[in-house]
Amino acid sequence: MTGLLAGIAAVTVPLVLLGSLYGQLRRPGALAAAVRAHRTVPGVLAAPVAGLAVAAEALTGFGAAAGLLLWENGLLRGALAASAALLALYAAYAAYVARTRPRGVPCGCAGDAGTPMTGWVAVRAAALAGLAAAGAARGLHAGPPAAEVAVAVLAGLGFAVILWSLPQAMIEEGAR
Repeated sequence: MTGLLAGIAAVTVPLVLLGSLYGQLRRPGALAAAVRAHRTVPGVLAAPVAGLAVAAEALTGFGAAAGLLLWENGLLRGALAASAALLALYAAYAAYVARTRPRGVPCGCAGDAGTPMTGWVAVRAAALAGLAAAGAARGLHAGPPAAEVAVAVLAGLGFAVILWSLPQAMIEEGAR
């Protein structure tokens, strides 16, 4: 079972991080604008902080994807461990902003200016952090049966879709 969880993490985490990176590259100023709206750092630092976050997502996402595609356990486990730390930081940050800032402040996640920062953003980041940590702890094992790989890939794709859409799906109808 832990091998299956590691396989799911190996698919889900890089998909979500690289999907987020794609969104950030499509709308390069959205995260910096959101960070400014969060008022957690001085305005002049919003763009550098956003840039660091995007770079961290790129590094961990590509690292985990490369580890999976090359079936390189050390690279995958290291990238998932770094992803777990990054996502735990995101979860704490999102919880703080959702709790202390005006309702409706933009998340900026994946370059999306339309999703507000809510507790669901923090829940998503925490779930991804836990999944990444589980994957980092276990890693891949040599020669898994094809059926196990297929289940891990399909489940990983499903988890990625669910976690990706969670904050937007949980917005109250009146808040849209």
